[in-house]
Amino acid sequence: MIVGPTVVQRVRWSDVDKMNVMYYGAYLRHTDAAESEFFRALGFTYDTLHEQHGIWLARVNLEVRYLVPARLDDDLATHAQLTKIGASSIHLTFPIERQADVKRLADVRLVLAALDAATLKATRIPEPLRNALQAR
Repeated sequence: MIVGPTVVQRVRWSDVDKMNVMYYGAYLRHTDAAESEFFRALGFTYDTLHEQHGIWLARVNLEVRYLVPARLDDDLATHAQLTKIGASSIHLTFPIERQADVKRLADVRLVLAALDAATLKATRIPEPLRNALQAR
């Protein structure tokens, strides 16, 4: 399983509700950052995938399991883990932990689909990206 770089971000004032608990949708900011760094570490930014390989990676399935609430000013650490590569899909998981006590707060599962940039129809994952995903 390929594991991307750890990304640490603080829970911001704009992320929390009146109870100082992080709003459920704010978890996706953390997974988005970890996803970007995962592909960047492989040498494939989203611009590179589009400009050099003619694809977009669309989010087609998202599942979040909330375990413990994050609170204002918590530093949260997450990273992307590759769990499966399909013909046109990439499956990732993201454990989100509070850095202070390494407590697991949420588990996120995300499925990306490679889409032809011109038609927005599913297409095969480009070989250079597939090779990079399988090489580790």
